[in-house]
Amino acid sequence: MTKIKKNKDQFEGIFNNLQEENLPTNEQKEKMLNYILTESRFQEIPLWEKLDNWVTMYPWRFAFSAAAAQTAVCTLIFGTNYTNIFLSFIGGY
Repeated sequence: MTKIKKNKDQFEGIFNNLQEENLPTNEQKEKMLNYILTESRFQEIPLWEKLDNWVTMYPWRFAFSAAAAQTAVCTLIFGTNYTNIFLSFIGGY
């Protein structure tokens, strides 16, 4: 019985050594961190991803911008009567 226990301890020591050897050292961790930080700074972000980030981060800005653009385009196409119709609904002209 003691012989089995002794063999088990030897295997535990071997496995512990293998696990410790697979772990990165502090120097390796620093190198990996520096590499990740420098690469992310120079990575080019596509335009659609920038637009998607802007819409999801500031949805109210996107909504106001879209409404302002729609009003400007429709006013250019239909003239000032377009805006007067909507102003009449809220008590204007």
